[in-house]
Amino acid sequence: MNPFLTGAAIGALAICLVHVILGGRHIVRPLLADTHLPRMSKWTLYMCWHFVTITLVGMALAYLIAARPDGDRSLALFATGAAALYALTNIGMNVVLGLRHSRHPQWMMFVPLAALGAAGLWI
Repeated sequence: MNPFLTGAAIGALAICLVHVILGGRHIVRPLLADTHLPRMSKWTLYMCWHFVTITLVGMALAYLIAARPDGDRSLALFATGAAALYALTNIGMNVVLGLRHSRHPQWMMFVPLAALGAAGLWI
């Protein structure tokens, strides 16, 4: 087993748990309780939240499969690219929208994930 890709799989699963537990409490509950958003917007955002959950589980599985001695490295390449793009998107949005990186820290989870994936692809 590739230790870096295994670590990335564990990291992706940890991010998924943070997303579900903290995101559910601090993002989804207020979103669903909001009475001012148009109904279609609210349910579309809620659906997107579920898409992120599915994507994070998929990334964890991709890293885990790629970590095997006979694993498909293209899965790790895809998951690592996604993690890097998620981090860059969050950093870019923070800069463009004038948000504090400490207040919107999703990038802090995806940078190490991308680094573990890159290290796992390197060896």
